[in-house]
Amino acid sequence: MRTRKRGYVGLAGVAAIALAVAGCGGSSGGKSSQGGAPPTNANTINSAKVKPGGTMTYTIEKNIQNWNVSTATGNTFDTAEVTELLYPSAYVYNPDLSNVTLNKDLLVSADLTSQNPETVVYKIQPNAKWTDGVPITADDFVYDWKVQDPTQCPKCQPASTTGYDQIKSVTGSDNGKTVTVVFKKPFGDWKSLFGGGYGLLPAHIAAKHGSLANSFDTYFANTVPNVTAGPFKLQSFKSNQAVTLVKDPNYYGKKAVLDTLIFRIITDATAEPTALQNKEVEAIYPQPEVDLISQLKGMAGQGVRYQESLGLVWEHYDFNLKNKFLKDKALRQALFTAVDRQGIINRTVKQVDPAVTVLNNRFLMPEQQGYQDNVTKYDLGQGDLNKAKQILQQAGYTGIGTKLKTKSGEAVAPLTMKYTVGNAIRQTECQLFAQAAKSLGVTVNVSTTDDLGATLTHADKQHDYDVIVFAWVANPFFTSGNAPNYLTGAGNNFGGYSNPQVDNLLNQAVPNPDRATQVKLDNQVDAIISQDAYTLPLYQKPTLLAFYQNIGNLRDNATSMGPPYNAQEWGFKETAA
Repeated sequence: MRTRKRGYVGLAGVAAIALAVAGCGGSSGGKSSQGGAPPTNANTINSAKVKPGGTMTYTIEKNIQNWNVSTATGNTFDTAEVTELLYPSAYVYNPDLSNVTLNKDLLVSADLTSQNPETVVYKIQPNAKWTDGVPITADDFVYDWKVQDPTQCPKCQPASTTGYDQIKSVTGSDNGKTVTVVFKKPFGDWKSLFGGGYGLLPAHIAAKHGSLANSFDTYFANTVPNVTAGPFKLQSFKSNQAVTLVKDPNYYGKKAVLDTLIFRIITDATAEPTALQNKEVEAIYPQPEVDLISQLKGMAGQGVRYQESLGLVWEHYDFNLKNKFLKDKALRQALFTAVDRQGIINRTVKQVDPAVTVLNNRFLMPEQQGYQDNVTKYDLGQGDLNKAKQILQQAGYTGIGTKLKTKSGEAVAPLTMKYTVGNAIRQTECQLFAQAAKSLGVTVNVSTTDDLGATLTHADKQHDYDVIVFAWVANPFFTSGNAPNYLTGAGNNFGGYSNPQVDNLLNQAVPNPDRATQVKLDNQVDAIISQDAYTLPLYQKPTLLAFYQNIGNLRDNATSMGPPYNAQEWGFKETAA
């Protein structure tokens, strides 16, 4: 399961998710290919003239358990792939990862009209409306702001407050079709707001369901969307089976090509290629594994193509600092020092893509300007058992290598490590972490979770963890997207990390409009997080999209929006490829 970040949202702002294999060439969005064909522009690959109508089935890997992806517990990639077609966003993140595009279905324009105070004016399309006929207005922007600003709604539980907490006011004019947003202080990543697939929610519906917190965290989270404003509307949802969307003939923007788009829920990744081969689905977006790639290559004669990319999605280990033993930095440093990241990669993703290397930054990917190694210089992830044992010895631990005990003589209790069910690569990543920990005298019990959102947010103790492995899926706004992961008390800071120096630096970086300054500050923050051994980046994650060659305009988008970013353009080609 992949989890979205707000702002790389940078899964930071959102960075992006991506996968690559041997034989793929470079492109502006990392690697991009179609079944071994020469790489092309990530934004136009597989462009084609398509016939109107038809039904297409695409897979998601997790059941939808919370329909509001703006909440901390609902902020998951699979859910967002569906809801981004139902709720409108101000901006769309492009597959090349380098820029964002104004959603002209929703907006006529969005302009920075003043820098002191920073002011942004949005012009909503005159005919933009919800499926119940109510116009989309400034009221919907006001609601989106208030539920994600802790000063406006202290009880709301958003995935992120970054940017929204910098807004002073949101006001409407021109019968609500002009929205003026005034900031308390500059926010350089203002295009990350009201967008990125998180989508506006209908304020007039929220008003019928109690307080801001109740409507946001309860109603929209637990209710299957019935009033929407996208190119598709929801026809039906069968839990653990499928979400069926149908074309909205009254949509105010560019109409969808397909009549019906079905999101088939297949939680076992190994079953996806079989479903594709049997033509139960037309497209799959699984996390790449060796056997899966081999199966797809074997389907080439059946007209199956696949696209692999490297983007802004990245795999990582995280600690839960609420565990009393993991509150000790020395233990965290020792565990991360003992872990051999290169060995893990060799045993897992390198078998899929020989080009995958260790990732040494939490804010930037290797293709991005400003990327630097902020991990290995602190000995993390090198598999250095001697160094790890030395750290523990200096901190007063005993029983090193057998049964680890603290300086006070208390035995370090077994740690619970979680990964998403059905993910063989993460299972191996957990097992290798447990082996490294065992060499230090720490027992790690590995188990699965079928609800990553509940696990990360500790919403259900049954799903709780001490160590976890998952991937952030991000967007082009690397500073504001990453900030919620590390700021004290922020929505995506699931492990309870807190460092006043990090807070100070991020609070300088987020409002700064200068990219070079943001990069400098972000790298300082990244280095401190390494020293604190809170998280350990593993690798830039490849993405894999497989589909039948008669499908046009479907392409990988290794950002938090995923391939459905342009689903209204998907269709069956007029002429078979």
